[in-house]
Amino acid sequence: MIHPPIPPRVFVVASAVEVRAILSILPAPETPGAPCIALLSPADAGCFMGPAWWRALLAETGATLPAFLDCGTAAGRAAEALGLGLRHIVLHGTGRQAETIHHLAHTLDAACLPGRPPHCVVGPAPSPERLRAYIAGTNGPPIRP
Repeated sequence: MIHPPIPPRVFVVASAVEVRAILSILPAPETPGAPCIALLSPADAGCFMGPAWWRALLAETGATLPAFLDCGTAAGRAAEALGLGLRHIVLHGTGRQAETIHHLAHTLDAACLPGRPPHCVVGPAPSPERLRAYIAGTNGPPIRP
């Protein structure tokens, strides 16, 4: 199974405040050398918040970055996310259901990661300096595998 490359900087976000904090520090997309980043929901958020919540959060903030919804091991929630038009999901586990979701994602030109990538948790009181340092690669923590 081929998985798409994961952007080198991934931010875990759980609210519009956190998404907007990330968007506010990014240069315009057409800027040469603009950083390649992605958003990631909290662990298993697809299970307890649901795919519609993630889609609404992205729509409310106008985020157009790759934004991965972590569906835990819930293949049904992952299928629901794909059905709602989300094109970046995380589905843990193996077996026939996971294989089916990965195949479905592939047919929809969606990215389905088998696990959470290394990431930085934004948190409820985002520090622009800390976020910029993470994008620049000049800090060690708070990256989480």
